[in-house]
Order: sequence, then C-alpha cells, then structure tokens
Amino acid sequence: MIEIVPGERALFVEELRAIVVADLHIGYEKALRAEGLIIRDPTEEMLSRLEALITRIGAEKLVILGDVKHSIGPCRKVKRIEELPAEVLVVKGNHDGNIEDMLDVKIYPRGFRMGDYGFIHGHLWPPEEIFEAKYVFMGHLHPEIELEDSIGKVHRYPCHLVGRLTAEGRKRYGGDPRVFVLPAFNPLVGSALADPLGPLMRNGIIGDFEVYLLNGTYLGRMEELRTPRNQ
Repeated sequence: MIEIVPGERALFVEELRAIVVADLHIGYEKALRAEGLIIRDPTEEMLSRLEALITRIGAEKLVILGDVKHSIGPCRKVKRIEELPAEVLVVKGNHDGNIEDMLDVKIYPRGFRMGDYGFIHGHLWPPEEIFEAKYVFMGHLHPEIELEDSIGKVHRYPCHLVGRLTAEGRKRYGGDPRVFVLPAFNPLVGSALADPLGPLMRNGIIGDFEVYLLNGTYLGRMEELRTPRNQ
C-alpha cells in the first residue's frame, strides 16, 4: 500500500517500510539571500520533521528522490542526514554534484528499483528496468496547485501528482506503472510545472495526472484544473 502521509510532503510505502521524499534543496536559503531575501535556514526543521516521521510511522528506510542540496558545490549541512534513524537511500539529482563525497549513505546515480517499486529524480532518462516496475516515484518538478477563493485571491498549495505513462511512454518502455510525483520537501522551493523539466515531461512520456493535496484531498485531473483564471 502507498499512502500520502497526512499533512506532509511525503509518501509511505508499507511493503518496503519506506518513507519517500524529494527535493530537500538544503542550502536554498543562501541562494535567496544572494537575491536580497533574508530567509531563516529551514534545514534543522526539515530534518527534525523527517526524524519525527520515521519514528512515528516506524519506517525502516528513507528514500530521497534527488536534490538533497541546492548548491552544486560542497554543503556540509547534508551530513546531518546520516544521523536519521533509518537506512537512507538517495537518488542523485541535478543539484547533487559530488554528493558521494559528502554523504556516507547509498547513492544511486540514475535511480534504482526495489521489487515493484522504482525511484528516480526526473532530470535524466532513467534505466529501462525502472519502468518495468508497477510503481515509480520521482521528484524534480516540485508540484504545486493554484486555487482561487470566493473573493478572487489565489493561493498556492503543494500537491502530489499520480499519473501513468502515455502511449509514447508505453511504446518506449513497454510497461505501464503508476507514477507518483512528489512535492519538494523544502517549503521554500517553488513549482517547476509551468516549465516542465526533464526528458520525461518534455517528451510527453508521463501524463494523465491526478492531483492530491497533502491531506489526501482529490482535486481532479490536472488538465481539468488548468482553466485560465477569470474564464
């Protein structure tokens, strides 16, 4: 069973006893400060949330779907991940340059598979065996949804996307897994959906997305929700 962890930017895979998250972007606040925005460092809060989730759920594994850090260069703060009370498995993201030299955990350059479950970041063409799994998890897109209230104010909410391979994707890979796209675990990071990133999105390999809020509320299909404002 795959569950949205209520109120969190995380999924729980019961069969693997694994919490799955994506895009911590540790150090992102430094990039914001360089642009004149003074933001409190959320690293300790994020890691405390992860530790609390692992303990509360009784998870044995933590899978991070890439972009553990934000800067391409060194980031000493990522070492704190080694202290989390679970086996940590990391898919290397496009921001994770030389992450192997910074973290003493299992790191997979292009993704990995555990039985029926495949894990990727989303910035590279994945190994074909990934899409032979029944379920695939990815990050990279930081999905958020905009909702307009009764007085016309627009609010942005992180969300989970659940889709499938398109006809083109099935032709390329042969399988038909459900694909879960996770929101960024770092709340400072915005959405990349307006400008789809990575070869899977740019080439129409994944589609037919359903949208779920963090509390599990089903909002509908993405294409149905893309109605222009004030229409």
